[in-house]
Amino acid sequence: MANALSSQDYSNLAGAQMLLNIVGIVASALVPLPLSHAVATYAPNSQGRRDGMAFALMVSLIAGMTAACVTGVVVSAFGSSVLAMAAALTAFILFLVAAPLGWMQGEMSFIRYAGVSIAEVLVRLGFSVLVVILALGATGAILGFALGALMILVVPRSFYRDLSWRPAIIKDRWRWAETGDIALTLCIVTALTGADVVVMSFLDGGTDAAAGFQALSTIAKGPIYVAAGTVLVAFPLLRRAGADRRVILVSALRSFGLLAIAAAAVIATVPASLVEFFLPDKYHASISLLPWLAAAGLGYAVLTVLATILLALRAYRRCQLGLIAAALFLPAGMAAGWHLDGVEGVAVGTAVASLASAMTLTLVAFPLLPPTTGRLALQGLLGGGALTLLFLLAGFQPLIWILVVLMTGAGILTGQRRLDTTGPEELREQGERPAARRFRRPQGSQLIRSGLVGFIIVVGVAFGVRAIGLTRGFELWVDEMLYAQLGYSVSLGQLPNLPDGPFMLHPPGYFLVEGAVISVFGISGDHVDLVLHLRWLNAVIGAATVGLAFLLVRKIANTPAAWAAAAVLILEPFVLRNNSRVFLETLGMAAMVGGLLVLVTLMLNPTARYRTARLIAGGLLMGYAVLTKDVYVLGAVLPVIAAALWRETLQVRESLTVVALSAVPYTIYLCVLGFNGLMGTWIWAKTSGVRRMIGLEQSTGFNAEGAPSLLSRVIDQVGQFGSSYLLLALTPITGLVLCFSRHAVRRLLGLTALAFGAFGLYSAAFGTLEEQYGYPVLFAGVLSLAVSTVDLLERRQSMRKPVVVFAVVFTALTAVFGVRALVTVDNGFVQARDWVAQNLPTDARVSVSNSTGELAFEGDDRFGVWPSAPLMEANGANYILTQDHPTSMGYGYAQPAMLEWLEENAVAAFSTNGPTNGITAIWQVDDETLREGAAENIGFPSATYETER
Repeated sequence: MANALSSQDYSNLAGAQMLLNIVGIVASALVPLPLSHAVATYAPNSQGRRDGMAFALMVSLIAGMTAACVTGVVVSAFGSSVLAMAAALTAFILFLVAAPLGWMQGEMSFIRYAGVSIAEVLVRLGFSVLVVILALGATGAILGFALGALMILVVPRSFYRDLSWRPAIIKDRWRWAETGDIALTLCIVTALTGADVVVMSFLDGGTDAAAGFQALSTIAKGPIYVAAGTVLVAFPLLRRAGADRRVILVSALRSFGLLAIAAAAVIATVPASLVEFFLPDKYHASISLLPWLAAAGLGYAVLTVLATILLALRAYRRCQLGLIAAALFLPAGMAAGWHLDGVEGVAVGTAVASLASAMTLTLVAFPLLPPTTGRLALQGLLGGGALTLLFLLAGFQPLIWILVVLMTGAGILTGQRRLDTTGPEELREQGERPAARRFRRPQGSQLIRSGLVGFIIVVGVAFGVRAIGLTRGFELWVDEMLYAQLGYSVSLGQLPNLPDGPFMLHPPGYFLVEGAVISVFGISGDHVDLVLHLRWLNAVIGAATVGLAFLLVRKIANTPAAWAAAAVLILEPFVLRNNSRVFLETLGMAAMVGGLLVLVTLMLNPTARYRTARLIAGGLLMGYAVLTKDVYVLGAVLPVIAAALWRETLQVRESLTVVALSAVPYTIYLCVLGFNGLMGTWIWAKTSGVRRMIGLEQSTGFNAEGAPSLLSRVIDQVGQFGSSYLLLALTPITGLVLCFSRHAVRRLLGLTALAFGAFGLYSAAFGTLEEQYGYPVLFAGVLSLAVSTVDLLERRQSMRKPVVVFAVVFTALTAVFGVRALVTVDNGFVQARDWVAQNLPTDARVSVSNSTGELAFEGDDRFGVWPSAPLMEANGANYILTQDHPTSMGYGYAQPAMLEWLEENAVAAFSTNGPTNGITAIWQVDDETLREGAAENIGFPSATYETER
């Protein structure tokens, strides 16, 4: 309707709709709440039930006519008379259908309630389409309310059998006493929650700013509907005789907190591009108000829930005291906001006032709430803050935001469904009857205790975090393009190969998965396009690995340690770095952790069903990790062998079985090579690789000649990877500690961490230490640190406080580094490619200065490898692409002297800065300057000129 109506008409419609929303909320509480108590208390066809339903019918008629008159008068003040009449008719109908709602609540028939509610919404939507097609305007849209509400009258005959016309029932004063208190309270609550939209029709009605405010404020009322659903269930349960109010309140508040805070976080962080998709252009300026309106919606929701709970507990004075404060805060907030900053000020003032009102009513109600309410509120606030931060980060990519929201919602709803309900257990007393169901005492938080739900939440959050920086936060690496080429060759039905022949340095496990993904999804493009597409594959695998790590730590240690480990792995910057690039280690770690999880499960449950099949699956997963990268033999095979020899951690038979099965994937690979006559090539490649790894050949890595020292790199990058370096240092220590644990499964993990930690120490001292090698070491370190902490606390309870403090501080530190990595733009090559596509002349010639640039622009004939002034002049190149960090450290084709000469004599046609490569620039050199540089032989190429590939 926002697109079909003018600003004035839509403003009138929004005001009328909000009034009807208020009427609907009052009607759905004023009549159904007392009626539900009567229906739940008295049996069908009993006199008590008939009296209660007759009184509800009379109240519906009286209140309906009153609401129709009031609504019609208010709407006529800002809208047409026809619109006012339609609103009055709808208000009456909303009260008329209130009795069936109360009957369904009392019968605890919530499935039927949900069904008629869905039918009501569908009828409204269908009628709205007709309104747009037939141009019926605001009046037609309002009549859709009435038509949809009539669907509620479709209830079983048993409702109508108990319904009777007894006008004399209204003389029962005791019924009016309670109904009057409920009516007064709910009228105040609903008037306060909808006042901003209605008041805006008077303050600034007809303007685009006002209409935009009203449209978004209506959307931001989402948490109020969560509150309505909560009180729908809680009120009749709290009013039942003998009800365990503490259990009911804990269940209701936990459910409300999860859903309302999540709804507010979603509304506050929805990307502007998504809102613009359905909101007319003239209202786009109001989108910035959405976070404030979402905060106001959450405050209104808390106000609604607490007021209704106090009504159910018959704490009328406390309820009225809290609402008096709200009645002072909200008008004052709106008035102050309007005078200070117009429409935007009203949004801010409403948010502040609603939250202040909610806090006031919370303090008033606190003595009557369960003792755990404070803890639940704190957990909700912390969780809401984390969820809001996650959604904000995901909002950089709207599609990712949608996916993260859907997965988070699925996790929350799955946890909600695990709350136990049971059948009738209450006895009848003096004609009273039991409700259909009652809440059972919850045995702790099922959301936290459920491994499946935890896995879903962890994977969803981890994927959302990784998706944020895939194309903008992690610079292109030459290895990524080579691995993408290898995967593409597999998709063509070939063995992994590059233009210079078969590739044997690494086994094909990752390339097989790449090839399958490329074939299934039809991925194509140049080297950069292929990498950017395949990064999504690693993001999915990396997220799944974090989920598997959560399950592994949960089994070996406990649930809190699992959540802590997952939180660190989700945001750890070095883990993000690997999971967000096309690197082999991500898949290898996923397979290894999966194999460890299967093996640990069997160790903890020796009599498990399908033991042999599970053992085979665990061994094959371990083997696939090695098939992805040979270094995983240290974590997938060596610890399994050592486990049979060290303190009987693993039975010899099971150890040999797993080792034998882990050899199967690699054996098949070697058989394929032998069949194709490539064993000689494989032996040569592996011999060279082993010599590099153990340090006999130092062509790459920090120990290579001319490379920067490890210490200097650590100092330079401690601001990016401070938590990572600490974890790398702790890995061998925590692994060694776990090797002496009383629990066999923990000793197995300790052996794994110790093997990787020792490998890291050796590589740093003597071997070829490359940054990718740190990923398995660090990942194992996170797992061993979490489990060793639990092991320590089980033996020394006195260490709990310092350990908890360390865990909180370290997790927060990791989050800081991780968030910084996610929000930092670091995609110089992608930006350079975009600039080239839009600005580089078609006859230009450009030199690159390293192998990454060579591969990135390999498909463009204008690019070549001419990294010195003489070579540029000889090949007619007036442009050169450089990255100052790798060049200054001696990596690449160009010498540092060439970069210094360019900075003094050339013009940067394009330039961007990033933490990985520093300044990525495309320099333009005029002909005269280039001739002078060539004569001086500036920038003689490095010894590795065009050999890095």
